[in-house]
Amino acid sequence: MSTLQEPPLQVVAGPRTHGVVEYAAQLARALGAPSLVGPAEVLDGPVPDGPAHLHFTERLLGPTPAVAVRRAVGLCTRVPTTVTLHDVPQPWAGEERARAYAEVVRACAGWAVSSHHEADLVLRALARVGADRDVPPGVVVHLPVVPVQPRPTRGEGPDRDGPATLAALGFVYPDKGHRELLQAATELRARGHEVDVACLGSPVEGHADLLAELHRRARAGGVGLTVTGWLPDDELVAAMARADVPVSGHRHLSASASVNRWLAVGRRPLLLDGPYAREVDALRPGAHVLHDDAGLVPAIERALADPASTWLPEGAVPGPDLDASARQYAAWWASVHRAVPDPVPPVFVPFP
Repeated sequence: MSTLQEPPLQVVAGPRTHGVVEYAAQLARALGAPSLVGPAEVLDGPVPDGPAHLHFTERLLGPTPAVAVRRAVGLCTRVPTTVTLHDVPQPWAGEERARAYAEVVRACAGWAVSSHHEADLVLRALARVGADRDVPPGVVVHLPVVPVQPRPTRGEGPDRDGPATLAALGFVYPDKGHRELLQAATELRARGHEVDVACLGSPVEGHADLLAELHRRARAGGVGLTVTGWLPDDELVAAMARADVPVSGHRHLSASASVNRWLAVGRRPLLLDGPYAREVDALRPGAHVLHDDAGLVPAIERALADPASTWLPEGAVPGPDLDASARQYAAWWASVHRAVPDPVPPVFVPFP
């Protein structure tokens, strides 16, 4: 095994509008690393010799988990490959997903995740399918906060003439908290608050029924609902700045680029309590407002009464930043791709 002189080849596979692919590209640029960029099919072609790093989620690398796993494992068998695992299976996920991630973990030279909660989920998935022996080394590298430039100011924020906007960011799919946000908006309107809901993102393919359900719920509650679809960066930042209350209500978070995106534009989102929420709140104290299910409506009311509380202090940039995450990866790769396969035994010299 050769000494790692530079970062591994960064495999940036998938559509550039996907958050995982965007993160892979950001990391490659921060590292100044060589990259292999293209659609998922790029994994079917030749790759340069030497270590590589791949960001894996089966939804990104193939039409089925089997195809995605075949591509990822194929890369791992051709060159020493470390993998960042995204969208890690929850304990109630089907066994097919657990086995898919287990195959990738068993084939790779080392694996990374974006939270300690995710690391726990990986180990539980491996145990569930009997693949928890002789597991390659893993590491936790928290997702970075990459501030937008120029950063919006509070003066560019909400227009108070119309209804207040409660905004959820990211893909629209079940358990993302959209139902609960609409229910909260309905309750708030019953209490005399003029509020609407904006979903800043696109519906996930195959969930058109959810979109229809959300519109039915909105009409029944007298709540305005906007689903923007994918937005270019400048339009997305403007929409995030205009929102009165930023909300992250995902039911089963294990890591979230959407939460970090709110922080990147200077917003302080409401965040549903849970293991990951507590982890990042300890990492970035005061950068989020945690609440439980019963506390969502009161938390929104407090935010509406105190708009400044929905913004981070002027100039505050919660971490880790992209350079810190890149350095952590570089240190980990140097350990995984070390010069010798085993540590040199110590030499004990007796005292005279």
